[in-house]
Amino acid sequence: MNFKPVNISPTPVVILDCDFRSQEGILQSFGSRKIPIIGLSADPTCPAFHSRYLTHKIVSPRLDDGFERYIEFLLNLPHRGVLIYSNDVSTVVISKYREELQSEGYLLNVPDLRTVEKVFDKLECYNLAKSVDVPVARTELVNSRNEVREIWDKFRKPVILKGTRMAGGAYKRINRLEEVDMAWEEVGRLIRSKEYQARDSRIILQEWLHYSMTDIWHCETVYSSKSEPIGFFTIKKIRGSLNDDGTYSSRIFAGEYVEAPALTEMVERLLSTVKWQGFANVDLVYISSEDKFYLTEVNPRLPGFSYYPSKAGFEMAYYYYADLTGIEYQKPNGFSRSIYFETFRFPGDLSEGIRYILKGQLHVSPFLRSYARLVNKNLVKVIEPIKWDDMGFTLHTQVRNAREFLRKTVGYLGRRMKKFLT
Repeated sequence: MNFKPVNISPTPVVILDCDFRSQEGILQSFGSRKIPIIGLSADPTCPAFHSRYLTHKIVSPRLDDGFERYIEFLLNLPHRGVLIYSNDVSTVVISKYREELQSEGYLLNVPDLRTVEKVFDKLECYNLAKSVDVPVARTELVNSRNEVREIWDKFRKPVILKGTRMAGGAYKRINRLEEVDMAWEEVGRLIRSKEYQARDSRIILQEWLHYSMTDIWHCETVYSSKSEPIGFFTIKKIRGSLNDDGTYSSRIFAGEYVEAPALTEMVERLLSTVKWQGFANVDLVYISSEDKFYLTEVNPRLPGFSYYPSKAGFEMAYYYYADLTGIEYQKPNGFSRSIYFETFRFPGDLSEGIRYILKGQLHVSPFLRSYARLVNKNLVKVIEPIKWDDMGFTLHTQVRNAREFLRKTVGYLGRRMKKFLT
């Protein structure tokens, strides 16, 4: 194609979907080093477009509106640089077209499509984990509700139904055989919805693992273009989001860095087996009765809370950039103790914490005790989305949060009033 690039020095970073939390969280890693940032988003009002660190802001089409259209848009941009993909679907699409993007001047580090699917798809990840002795809950593919009934007695109860390519918190727990029909309908509607239909999910039945919220762990890592791990950052959840029925969802509202060698070794064994490249956000749970970790899923991307490891010393996005551009860098060798709160987002730890307390799903004492740890001088504290060195971004984030809060509050009151009048 007749492409004449716009020369920018040093090599810029091209960040897709800047309206996502994962992408917002890495702006400082580049901006503080004077690395030009070209930010793309389908939302022209996203707070990241008001960041002092953004060099260029570009309104892009939505990926869901067509993969080929999106790739054509990228190929026609007047800029090239290190490309940072966003969510799961973005990873799959960039992997699918990676050779074309690279041949047209983009620098990127993502596994081939077969490898991405091997860890992203939960059934394939289950089979991979079993092959390398990584503990994982019993899982089987089910093609109909009748198949669920046929294998029902083989599973310990409760069980869950979920899509093979859905977020970890998107599932339906089943305690009794009579609940299968309703659960099947709900999961089926979700995987066929406009938001998720591009993922081509199948449905799996999986044994439920018994654990508390604080037994949920996350391991963040980035692998070089030579498939070598650059580091691992392990997070123990303090508090997270809940589904309507009180089961745990995937969002983390508060967490802390805790060194976990056994967990790290397990994650490295899994990813190195498939010669991983690029980012990985790995979710696990600790089962105290067995004294071991179980893998729950691998997300081939940055985590939504990418700002936390970045500020706590594990700058995943910068290591990814440095590896691709040939900049020398030091692999991290341990991290200071740190704690993270997603306090001032909506939804976030403060708004949801109050709601969960009022619903009886969360106790006041541990909620307050976690915040009391902020007085500890030996802890690195990371509180989102407050960024004192980027007030344009911070103010626009808070304005958006306030608008969303008012919208939901008015909607709730309207529904209550309508119910009262009828």
